[in-house]
Amino acid sequence: MNRTVGALCSAALLVAVAGCGVIGSGGPDRHTVVLPEPAPASARWIVNELSRKGTLAKGCPAPTLSTLAVLDTDGQNWALVFWLVDDIDVCWADVDHRDGVWGGSDFESIEDMTVDHPRPLGPPAGTPWYGVTAFQGRVADLRATGDTDHVLGPVHSRTVDLGGGKLVTFVSYGVRVPELGESLTVHLCPPTGDCRDVSVPG
Repeated sequence: MNRTVGALCSAALLVAVAGCGVIGSGGPDRHTVVLPEPAPASARWIVNELSRKGTLAKGCPAPTLSTLAVLDTDGQNWALVFWLVDDIDVCWADVDHRDGVWGGSDFESIEDMTVDHPRPLGPPAGTPWYGVTAFQGRVADLRATGDTDHVLGPVHSRTVDLGGGKLVTFVSYGVRVPELGESLTVHLCPPTGDCRDVSVPG
């Protein structure tokens, strides 16, 4: 074998080895999801607030207007938002800068969010608690049932195409945390199919 052929074979071997390093590297294939309707310019304060706080959940990149989806807001001081890390994971935040209050953020698998029963644990009794959950497919006209006297405002939702026609509907809801010893049962119900239990133990 001459040097030229040997060099070519060595190069080919290096490429093959490098290629094998990619195969089986672990985890599902991921791709970026582009929202067809980014957040409006009026939501800039939300992006600024999330960036300023520096307390995003581990794994959450800072959102931008092009990645942010606003589910509910008072327009000035409070908002419930989500942004997709990719087609596998999502971040959401309860953004509140009234009197220096920080609502918090969370990082979740989209798949887990569609099967989990979210429960607002920890906030003091009588205080509002807001959360985001998700339903597989396009779901419209969701309503809250059960102890609706504890429900804070209407349910809001947004459906996103994760690619390949896979649709997920992200849903925001709010409840007033019950007093100690008081049980609370609230369900998020689509027009057809199973309801999502968001009951809160007192």
